[in-house]
Amino acid sequence: MEAKPHLLDDALVEEIEQFAVEIARGAGRILSGHFGSQVQVEFKDKHERDPVTAVDKETQQYLTGEIAKRFPHHGVLGEEGTKEEKESEDLAKDILWVLDPLDGTTNYMNGLPMFASSIGVMYRGWPIAAAVYIPWPTGSSSKTEGGFVLHCRKGGGCFADDDPVSVYMSDEPVPSRLIGVPGYFGVGQGFTGKLAGKAGEVRTTGSIAYELAMTARGVLQYAMFGAPRLWDMVGGALAVEEAGGLVMTRFRGEKRWHPMGSLVPTWETHPPSMKELRNWAAPLVAGNPKVAPLIADNVKRRFSLNHQVKKMTRPILRRERKKSETNKEPETQK
Repeated sequence: MEAKPHLLDDALVEEIEQFAVEIARGAGRILSGHFGSQVQVEFKDKHERDPVTAVDKETQQYLTGEIAKRFPHHGVLGEEGTKEEKESEDLAKDILWVLDPLDGTTNYMNGLPMFASSIGVMYRGWPIAAAVYIPWPTGSSSKTEGGFVLHCRKGGGCFADDDPVSVYMSDEPVPSRLIGVPGYFGVGQGFTGKLAGKAGEVRTTGSIAYELAMTARGVLQYAMFGAPRLWDMVGGALAVEEAGGLVMTRFRGEKRWHPMGSLVPTWETHPPSMKELRNWAAPLVAGNPKVAPLIADNVKRRFSLNHQVKKMTRPILRRERKKSETNKEPETQK
């Protein structure tokens, strides 16, 4: 494991966290203000499966503008960047704000209140602070209209607004409690050993940041992700750790899972470009310190979709073949 670099002054990290909370609340006001109304939608792909709305862009513009005014020398990596930003070969700044203004866009545009606005801050690849807006049926005491802000800083614990939160603690998965898995998990992967059939009640929300927040809050006992981008996971992953949990990952080329440390282990010797960070992706398992490693060690890719289809259709083909043989006229004896 790489050596941990000297982190920033504690007072600065606390200031960063407090400001992240402030602008996460601002993002929440924008999102809740537009929620349920007709919004302009574009698609990033020709199959129209990756939407971006005018609200995504408005929220990111708000966040980046506020960060630039408060911390003009910090860098910003946002999901909804311009074409120039997406192709930038500029080296990343040491302090980098990683933004997903609206994670769960498809849910949002269809009126399903399962989404998040995620703010994560890294120092040379190490997550140091986070604030994630979550829509939630809170009472009138909530500081954020229509939701709460999950926030933390390295070593400072995790809070939903002012209330401390913690991951769900157990020695092994509880079959009756919820787990978050990717939508394709049922056909692409499975559990081995003693976890087979006892891994928990599956839920797929459509938002990585939301599921990480639910894991930090103990709603999900653990969650798995196939290949999240930095903006999907920096804020929520740090929240899970600060809520007493553990995040396991495995970088490209690695065979073994390990606890999350620096998200860019080569930063000290090879500072990354913004384009390289935009292409970052790695699988994650988040949960409590006993369950997360257990899940990581017992989940394996066992069968492909093609194999599953063949398995499902094999009995049908067998019956059709048998029926054909039964109906076949006997050959005329010579």
